[in-house]
Amino acid sequence: MTVRRLRWLSIAATLVLLAVVIVLSILARLELGQNNAAAKVPAPLAVGTELPRPRLVPHFALIDERGRPFSVSAWRGKYVVLAPSMTLCHEVCPLTTGALTQLTTQLRRAGLADQVVVVEATVDPWRDAPARLRAYRRLAGVNFQMLTGTQSQIRRLWKFFGVYYHRIPQGKPPDVDWLTHKPETFDVAHTDALFFIDPAGQERIVDAGMPDVGGHLSRVLRSLLSSQGRQNLAHPELPWTANDALDDVYYLMGKNILASATPEVTPPTGRAAQSALAGSPAPLALLHAQADQLLGSESALVARLSTLHGRYPAVLNAWASWCGPCRAEFPLFASASARYGRQVAFLGVDTNDSSSDGRAFLAQHPVSYPSYQSSSAQLSSLAVIEGMPTTIFVDRAGKVAHVHIGQYGTLAALQNDIEHYAFGVIG
Repeated sequence: MTVRRLRWLSIAATLVLLAVVIVLSILARLELGQNNAAAKVPAPLAVGTELPRPRLVPHFALIDERGRPFSVSAWRGKYVVLAPSMTLCHEVCPLTTGALTQLTTQLRRAGLADQVVVVEATVDPWRDAPARLRAYRRLAGVNFQMLTGTQSQIRRLWKFFGVYYHRIPQGKPPDVDWLTHKPETFDVAHTDALFFIDPAGQERIVDAGMPDVGGHLSRVLRSLLSSQGRQNLAHPELPWTANDALDDVYYLMGKNILASATPEVTPPTGRAAQSALAGSPAPLALLHAQADQLLGSESALVARLSTLHGRYPAVLNAWASWCGPCRAEFPLFASASARYGRQVAFLGVDTNDSSSDGRAFLAQHPVSYPSYQSSSAQLSSLAVIEGMPTTIFVDRAGKVAHVHIGQYGTLAALQNDIEHYAFGVIG
């Protein structure tokens, strides 16, 4: 073999090797892209509040829609989503039925129908006999469990979960019973909430609020709504959706979900925030004028809060430049402050941090309010800071109404807490 031929063979081998390397590189990039697209993250707690300590649910005796005795112990080994409801409610319960119907459909599509029980239990033991529950199931196309019980059974059940219900006079003119077509003689005021129970029979998550079905409800369920119900359909207070409930089930299960499925929040631009907050009351407008500034110490923060007492509730977000979860939730606070900043005083607290790092952080993560510099020890007069981030809700009277420890995973969860603890909206 000649030297020339060896040289050509060497060149050819080099070219073949180079081609192989290029192909493998392309394949690796494609695989990386697919892996990134399918990357999974832990499911967030969407809108519910996780109990600090799980509560074991007693073996309550109830009655199912067929009139048979039922024990809550039958739920052991299953995840449970439980809602108080009643068949003659015209304000919220038809929305609850619509949202839970959506949830059961989503659970079936996710292959979880055998693991999760969805239940409505009545707050109207005076009228919700099994025959009425069966009629309501047929009328509304209900695809989940419905329960009733004697007055004492229902009282014990909802006393445990902290659900308020009470007979009140009917309005004028009275609502008409959809089953008998006769005027109703009383109504029942009750708590709107959702409770999540784990397979060990422990209450783990509570979501106090109204269901949000996006304004869409079946013709039959819509026909059950009063004028107040139609208003709630359009503008529910402390809203939760079927998707939120599903995320909370996933959270309870410890499941991972596709990263692409987690809600992304794009914070408003500075101009958009200014437009949304234009015309704010003077004390709040001054906060907006100091957006992204790092101000004085804890004593200056306390003085600032004292000027708000009796006039405006406040939301204090304790953060630090070195805190990854703080960075992740800042877009949520930027969005929430633009929405509620005309009625609520938002303040940041740069905690256990250097002023230079804090200012650099604010320059990269703009919000429509200033921050004060403090430490965990100095903030103890307001709340015990157990970790970063921590959010402190102060009511109009200047009292701490709630302390949320850790990162907010969703904008809905933050907004619900603002409405609940800053405005005092009770779901």
